Amino acid sequence: MELGIENQCSILIEFFAAGIAYLRLKAYFQHLKFSYQMKYFLIAGLLSCSFIANAQKKCEFPKIDPKNITIARDSFGTPHIFAKTDAEVAYGLAWTNAEDAFGETQDLIYTVKGFMGRKKGIEGAKIDFFVHAIGARKIVDERYDKDLTPEFKKYLNGFAQGLNAYAAAHLEEVKIRRAFPVTERDICAEYVTIMSFLIGVPNSVGDIVGGKYDSIPVDLRHHMPPVGSNAYAVNGNKSIDGKTYLCINPHLAMDGALSFYECHLSSDEGLDFIGNMFQGSTSNAMGTNKHLGWAFTWNYFDELDVYRMDMDPNHKLHYMLDGKSEKLEKRRVWLKVNWHGIVIPVPKIAYWSKYGMTLKSDKSDNFFAIRFPCNQNIKAGQELYAMAKAQNYEQFWQAMRSNHAIALFNMVYADDKNNIFYVSHGTMPDRKHQEYNWGGILPGNTSETLWTDIVPMDSMPHVINPACGYVFNTNNNVFDATCEGQNDNPKRLPAYVNQRPGNNNRAETLKEFFKTHDRVNFDEFRKIKFEGKMNANSIFWKSLTPLWQLDRAKYPDISNYINSVQTWDKSTDTSSTGTTCFGCFLNQVWEKKHYDDEQFAMGFPLTELETVQYMRDAQQYMLTNFGTIDVKWGSVHKLRRGDKVFSIGSFADMLSPSYPKPHIYNGKIEFNPEYGDTYTMFVKYGKDGAESIESLQPLGNSITPGNKHYNDQMEMFIAHKMKYQTFDRSYWLKHYESLYRPSFK
Repeated sequence: MELGIENQCSILIEFFAAGIAYLRLKAYFQHLKFSYQMKYFLIAGLLSCSFIANAQKKCEFPKIDPKNITIARDSFGTPHIFAKTDAEVAYGLAWTNAEDAFGETQDLIYTVKGFMGRKKGIEGAKIDFFVHAIGARKIVDERYDKDLTPEFKKYLNGFAQGLNAYAAAHLEEVKIRRAFPVTERDICAEYVTIMSFLIGVPNSVGDIVGGKYDSIPVDLRHHMPPVGSNAYAVNGNKSIDGKTYLCINPHLAMDGALSFYECHLSSDEGLDFIGNMFQGSTSNAMGTNKHLGWAFTWNYFDELDVYRMDMDPNHKLHYMLDGKSEKLEKRRVWLKVNWHGIVIPVPKIAYWSKYGMTLKSDKSDNFFAIRFPCNQNIKAGQELYAMAKAQNYEQFWQAMRSNHAIALFNMVYADDKNNIFYVSHGTMPDRKHQEYNWGGILPGNTSETLWTDIVPMDSMPHVINPACGYVFNTNNNVFDATCEGQNDNPKRLPAYVNQRPGNNNRAETLKEFFKTHDRVNFDEFRKIKFEGKMNANSIFWKSLTPLWQLDRAKYPDISNYINSVQTWDKSTDTSSTGTTCFGCFLNQVWEKKHYDDEQFAMGFPLTELETVQYMRDAQQYMLTNFGTIDVKWGSVHKLRRGDKVFSIGSFADMLSPSYPKPHIYNGKIEFNPEYGDTYTMFVKYGKDGAESIESLQPLGNSITPGNKHYNDQMEMFIAHKMKYQTFDRSYWLKHYESLYRPSFK
């Protein structure tokens, strides 16, 4: 029997387990009347059968030969991975992403295997407990065999083989060797965990344990970082040439694990996709195949419920449900915590009720349950994989409907058959009883609050092929995705499907663009993405009315500062001094009022008294740090990575945004984008498929300092230039920087 590289560590574990089993069997047989030879014959036979059975189980999938995989890295380090089968391509993806971000990939593995406590001590142990509490491994074990298709299981196995092979070939890079080998189920648990993180479950866990919910909070929503994105598409009803255009433009963290990795996956089994993914992922998050593509933007709807349990006073660890006493299930876990180099086992208990994960407040005797769809479905990775392989509109919708596991994100879609659509994608609970306050703490003693289904994809807010020929989303009102009169009806769904019903600066800019252009060409479609002006029609801008109405004569001490802001032309280019004054003022507002990205879509109250105080604080800030208020934006707003530094324009909530954060370099204050443009792709579809594809990473495709592709796209990003992409395999086999096979460089 030939076993793959990925199973070698497992075999060693099997031998170790066999040794323990041998000792136990020997002790057992000592009590029986067998000859010496017969005892050991029986022991050997039993152990052999057990080992072979386990080995055969591990060899359910064929060993992948890396010689069948070709990796062509282009001049920007993007891997174009070619092979006969999808599984072989997945192997190549795991290998290349490990080459570029093995540290981040390992962190994902440690998270789902309960090893973060070993790596990060107490803080890491909190993550291990979270994964245990949400039941990520349990739901995967329960549903893996019946919920995932054989095709996707094979794909997952290919990815696991590639990751294990890379680890075996680079043991010096492996931080915790016990975390390997990685299995298909580990990868599924990663998706369950990541989706739970994205919808804010850790925040609710912290609030329960910390006692925040012991009193009745009015609003359970959590402040989010300025995550956003742009997505827009036009079809032949709007384009000059009758073709379909798609813009993919997520805005997340500029660096780190949540930055994007670009790749091209191409097999002879129908997988041929160019796009981006999070580090360590198995499937592209967004991008295009030859016939269709999609973009995601962050959406905001209520997909998580918190329940106060009605504990039974007569029975310990029992709760009341519909008048009956029900027992909480104890789920104990031994957390392994690194303390000054020593790994200490710490016992911790999570509970499980019919509502789901249940926790006790550390500040009281109250128990609370958290219910959400993410830990009830393991198909998120499979959904992305099926979407990437879809060849037409019908197959794409079927991929979403049959899996429906991606927890959130608006989606904008386009294809080569002139179809475009927008949908507020995600897993929203189907709450039957609207008389309850689903935005607050719910009673945990009635099955009326115990929802079991999610709202079907077709029933979520959506617009399909509007007559005006365009759809968009910029994290704005989900019922404003196209021209007036052709949007979905907000009255048919509860208000919590649209928790940010306003329109931000980016939405107003796009709406104005489409309204003033009867037809658009591809160059115009691309150019608007880089628009760098504030829009006076946005709710955000109107919230600043007290600023625009300030009387300079009334406040002589800040007269020049007021003038600089009020005469600002709303442009955010590097030469603008008004942007710097406005930015320092807004920074004061955000810090003092603890605002986040929500205010760009929802607006905020601002009095004249507050405005004057924040203006004075901002002026003092500039004088202290810059010595003057006459400061060009580009002189203090910098894009840095490695040894490269560039002055940049833009600002928060631009179509090409920067959410700047102050840092000190060489003793001087400057602003650096913490969040912003993290990937851009433009696609033009003709009758024969995708005929033009351009993409760009803002910094580089590697997140490893010292790698030549760590910051090699920065100049293009500053200049708003894009790089060429194509599905033509022969092109990449001629135009490459390096051509190799995994482990055969």
